[in-house]
Amino acid sequence: MTLLPAASYVATLQDALAAEHASVYAYGALAGRLATSSPAQERAADGYREHLERRDALIAQVAGSGAVPTPAEPAYAIPVRITGPSSAARVARQVEDRCAVHYAAVVAVAEAKQRAFALDAWTDCATRLLGWDGRATALPGLEQP
Repeated sequence: MTLLPAASYVATLQDALAAEHASVYAYGALAGRLATSSPAQERAADGYREHLERRDALIAQVAGSGAVPTPAEPAYAIPVRITGPSSAARVARQVEDRCAVHYAAVVAVAEAKQRAFALDAWTDCATRLLGWDGRATALPGLEQP
């Protein structure tokens, strides 16, 4: 197996970090626009907390490699107007699919401990996607033949 140079690994982490910044923003918007204490709001709040933890872990990994972590944007575009659980689920599925793509990329270039972190995150994205009525696939986030 040929590993990418460290710079490519860090770039892959930075891409995952950028996706997590956007995910935190999106889940915050979802949780704020859904009925208080509804199942959808609770799922959104769980997603927010999980993506926040992963974002913080990625910041530490990037900084630990000697690079400057990609900062969050001031705001992100939400692809659809969130009017209720159905539109929230659509946004959440897009968020989880996007993150799955980035964690699959990290799994492909990481070593041992970092690969375990990325694999756990990739698995969580797939599980969370299903919780929002997403479609199960063999390799979540990757195009299927």
